[in-house]
Amino acid sequence: MKNWYLIKAKPKQEQIAKQNLENQDYRAFCPMAKINNQLAVLFPGYLFVQLNEKTQNWSPINSTKGVSHFVKFGSNFAKVPISVIEFIKTNQQITTEKLKTLTNFKPGDKVQITDGAFKNWVAIFKCYKPDERVILLMNFLGNEQSLSIKKKSVITL
Repeated sequence: MKNWYLIKAKPKQEQIAKQNLENQDYRAFCPMAKINNQLAVLFPGYLFVQLNEKTQNWSPINSTKGVSHFVKFGSNFAKVPISVIEFIKTNQQITTEKLKTLTNFKPGDKVQITDGAFKNWVAIFKCYKPDERVILLMNFLGNEQSLSIKKKSVITL
């Protein structure tokens, strides 16, 4: 039976690892997105490989160029359910579109908050967070404070 397993790649070598695994007749998957005409790895440092635990030889994988090691939890290899792999594959394009919108703000940009307790306040954009949030720096009570807020509640000045 074939299962998907998680592999840790060497830094910035996900594509090299994928190509070398495929050259050895392993099925590998490295989710990518095209952003600003450049391919970006969606899970930096990781890729997936599909293996038949009974018939395939796993030993060459750890010595494959670009591969660091199998991810393990204790003594068990990290299996990834097929449903997760299929979900990632079907949502790569949606993820690409979401990542493209992340370039709206750059660190240091002046932004205005459009709703909530700090409506109409001006802040400095610091960085993005997961779940459609951003970190802003505000001068509040004479000190610079960090504030986490929904991305949709911020506009550029």
